[in-house]
Amino acid sequence: AQGQENTARRGLSFVEKANFAAQMRDAGYKRKAICDALTIDKTVVSRMLLIVDRIGLDLIAQIGAAPGIGRDRWNHMANLMEERATDPAVIIGALSLLAERSNSDQRFELALGAVMGKHAGPKPAAKPVAPGGRQSRRKIQNASTGAQIAAVLLNPEKVVMTIEREGSGGFEDWLVENLEEIHRGWLANRDE
Repeated sequence: AQGQENTARRGLSFVEKANFAAQMRDAGYKRKAICDALTIDKTVVSRMLLIVDRIGLDLIAQIGAAPGIGRDRWNHMANLMEERATDPAVIIGALSLLAERSNSDQRFELALGAVMGKHAGPKPAAKPVAPGGRQSRRKIQNASTGAQIAAVLLNPEKVVMTIEREGSGGFEDWLVENLEEIHRGWLANRDE
């Protein structure tokens, strides 16, 4: 009943649902009760629990709700942690040093970077152009390599982002495919 109430009250993020499912399992609830509480099927619950078990509840708690991060990204991090035999305590330690002023989506990115061996701090938020303001150009660079990721043209009417396909490793395709999810995460986080 509590799970159904929480789900109805607000849209829980993937990891919040997964965390709740793991807590129910650990409290001795059967899979059917977990499915009913979250109104999802057994296959989805199994996938959630597998991700939680590989990442660990402590690391998930350190990262937080991460509403802009979906199942695929959490699964990617779980796979990397398993492949590299990453100790969640090491990532928690890295997060505590790097994540003082970051939101949960940024903490996820920091944790993923730590798993991958990159220890860059959170990226600063883009400064918006005020209506009636001047046009400005900005280059967005990879914090660890210094390579340009994108060029951005900001003016009072629109924002134009250009990403060169050569050398991007498919980032531009990923960005287009995930833009809706990124926007949903932004909507959820802007009032945090």
